[in-house]
Amino acid sequence: MKQIKFKTMIMAAIVTIAFCSCKDYIDEGSRYTFTGHTVASYLEENAETYSSFIEILRRGGRLSLMKAYGEYTCFAPTNDAVARYLFEQDSIYWTSVEANKLDQANDIVWTGVTSPELSELSDSMCKVISQTHLLPAIYLTTDMEGDIIPTMNMNDRYLSLSFGVDEENHSQLFINGDGLIIAKDEEVENGVVHTLGRVLNPSTNTIPSQIANHDYFYIFSEALEMTGYDDQLQLYKDETYTDGDKTAPNIDRNGERSPYPKNRYYAFTAFVEPDRVFNDAGIYNFQDLEEKCKEWYPHDGETTDHNAPLTSKKNPVNQFVGYHLVDRKLPYSRLVCYKIVVEGYFESEKDLQANSDRHEYYETMNNRLIKVTMPRTVPSLQNTILINYASSKAMEGASEEQLACMNVVINNPDDFRDSDSLYIDFSGEALNGTIHTIDKILIYNEDVMAGRVLNGIIRVDCSSLCSELTNNDIRWKHPGNRSTGDVYIPNNYCNNMKANSEDGMLYYLSAHTSWSNYQGDEMMALDAFDFAYKLPPVPAGTYEIRMGYSANSSRHIIQFYIDNEVTGIPVDLRILGNNPLIDWVKDSNTEDNGVANDKAMKNRGYLKGPTTFSNYGEYTAGKARDDNSTFRKVVTTKYLSAGEHWIRFKNVMENDNGNAQFMHDYIEIVPMTFIRDESLSLEEKRK
Repeated sequence: MKQIKFKTMIMAAIVTIAFCSCKDYIDEGSRYTFTGHTVASYLEENAETYSSFIEILRRGGRLSLMKAYGEYTCFAPTNDAVARYLFEQDSIYWTSVEANKLDQANDIVWTGVTSPELSELSDSMCKVISQTHLLPAIYLTTDMEGDIIPTMNMNDRYLSLSFGVDEENHSQLFINGDGLIIAKDEEVENGVVHTLGRVLNPSTNTIPSQIANHDYFYIFSEALEMTGYDDQLQLYKDETYTDGDKTAPNIDRNGERSPYPKNRYYAFTAFVEPDRVFNDAGIYNFQDLEEKCKEWYPHDGETTDHNAPLTSKKNPVNQFVGYHLVDRKLPYSRLVCYKIVVEGYFESEKDLQANSDRHEYYETMNNRLIKVTMPRTVPSLQNTILINYASSKAMEGASEEQLACMNVVINNPDDFRDSDSLYIDFSGEALNGTIHTIDKILIYNEDVMAGRVLNGIIRVDCSSLCSELTNNDIRWKHPGNRSTGDVYIPNNYCNNMKANSEDGMLYYLSAHTSWSNYQGDEMMALDAFDFAYKLPPVPAGTYEIRMGYSANSSRHIIQFYIDNEVTGIPVDLRILGNNPLIDWVKDSNTEDNGVANDKAMKNRGYLKGPTTFSNYGEYTAGKARDDNSTFRKVVTTKYLSAGEHWIRFKNVMENDNGNAQFMHDYIEIVPMTFIRDESLSLEEKRK
């Protein structure tokens, strides 16, 4: 049976959040003489509604900030909401004390409130509550869509969004599950105020606690604990990272500086079957699941051992649970690159072809790959997100057992707001990640993955190779007002990146519509770099490995390696398509729609850009395939066995003055079975 744990969050943890997790880089010294209200003066003029929250802001050190010039969104709870919150949290505290006397019988999480009196609330807790309700950006309710607000609050947490209707069929907007906006869009000169009927609880639940709080996740919650993954999912912040205030020379070396990442947070995503999904498969408790896992993951003595302890990765239950977990925070609106907007710089729907499937590939915590897809090419599924999507053609001839391993739907949390939903109280946002419910059992099958799911072009954006860029609000974000929008990534910041030289400099460049880049953004290296990325763990087989990039005269000369083995001669990334070494010809300028030119380029080790993304900006070229500076370079063809593999890049440019740029956009890992499949259409192979 699952062991029920007693969890009491002591005030030291609250103080840590208050003083270590806030975004204090906002300049509070910047003042402006406003002709109208600021956030603070609006609240003060309506003190009969907000006096308690004003006191919390004052004691939390954030009231003066709300008088400053800037752009802020304030979710302001009413006096009644604050009073109710203090009463409820005080009750939880005393219940937890009593539970502790009763042999720790309850599983209760306390947020640090010890009295129903506002005057007895600690200053540190006031800071936590204040920062939970403030965002350093302006969001009207018309800007709020999807399942999160895409800017973190001042506690470095995303606020979730959910939608419903009241008894009179009027639309409702909830923040963090139950924070109903009861008055909206009060625009003031430094932002906007939304009034809430409840205080947003600064919950410190980690993913395992959040899963355990929902009664309909009982079986998975027990499996999480029995396999030891619940302990692995407790990480939140790397307190040893101290470079958050540092800067580095920017890409252009023009005197401006690029920021280091502010923090180094850990985060996770769990894809969870509710109990009723298990029940439909005849699984009613942990013991039933254990027996089923032995069927799904047969004993072979090497990779799977039915006698191994539950905490071993060879154990079938451990393999099952580990395949549901990834090491990055993925809210529903960030599972794939769809309707991603970097305000003023990038819109994914101008970069990616509207009718192109959106794929992302994530390594799970048992070191296997899941494919997450929004199949925009299929009308009936174009707004659905699935795990291990396989097209109707790929499913032809599949057995019932094989079909069960494909096309697992990730449920949209907005659907749970219906009054008849089984999961109306579902909250998928935890302190250190996100929880998603799925509609059927998620099982890894090597043959299905190799033959039906991962049997095409596996294209992975280089910025997604390192989960830290996602977890620390770097990917798909612009770091400031600088023209380049680059963030310096220090050595040892990313687990999936190894630096062999201390002299190289690696940057993330924020997405820009005018670039001919997959998903808009890119990675860039300068100086005497020599580093490697860990490749996604594909099924064992022979693959063609490619790198996507955009060429220009500022680029580099690179030596590629796979697993520290040299792959051919150095590659000059400066040369454009008209160079004889590439000999690119636009399809419309050929008599056979570019077929012969494709073969000639491939013989030289190059492919044109894909047809699935475009450049609609300053240097308009249409599809990347039609851009004579956008290529895919074939690095090598290699058998990739089970286990880790790394792609390495080394600067071999003579007389490099430090300004040459190694731009790398994406990696492609393509099964040779796909390349040799003559039944595939030309259009399919050019994607």
